[in-house]
Amino acid sequence: MFQLGEKVIYPQYGLGTISEVTEKSVNGTSHSFYRLEFPVKQMEILVPVSRAAENGLRKVMEQAEVDQLIKFITSSNSIPKPQQWHRWRKKTLEQMKSGDPLDIASIYCYLRSLEGKKGLSFTERKILMQVERMLISEISVAKQVSEEAAENMIRVTRPKKKIKAS
Repeated sequence: MFQLGEKVIYPQYGLGTISEVTEKSVNGTSHSFYRLEFPVKQMEILVPVSRAAENGLRKVMEQAEVDQLIKFITSSNSIPKPQQWHRWRKKTLEQMKSGDPLDIASIYCYLRSLEGKKGLSFTERKILMQVERMLISEISVAKQVSEEAAENMIRVTRPKKKIKAS
């Protein structure tokens, strides 16, 4: 399904590269694994070839899909937050695990909107940075542009925190 050297997306980790297909023995049975390298995080993981799709491993979006995603991000209004923060966090982590680009973009849009209105908590800022990194790296590869150019595509205007006058 995937080739050596191919750029792929793995949920919660984002953009990685298939560096090797290796055989490992697990409980006495031989299994094939994709070795994924994530240069930004300076880490590697093994994903079973037979369960790659089930685990969310996917190809980088096509340019047309990226165009639709960018349109969604740049035209999106604030997405309503559930009443309780812990429920929102749980739903957000589930969406991130899915690896679905639209789910990631929805999280990004909501947090950017919230950032402009009241600022973000530490956890919200951490999630924003993670989803932003995922979007930028995938857009950069799909559009064959620099990460700076990809960032500019999704950051039409950077919201400013409201500062109270004293």
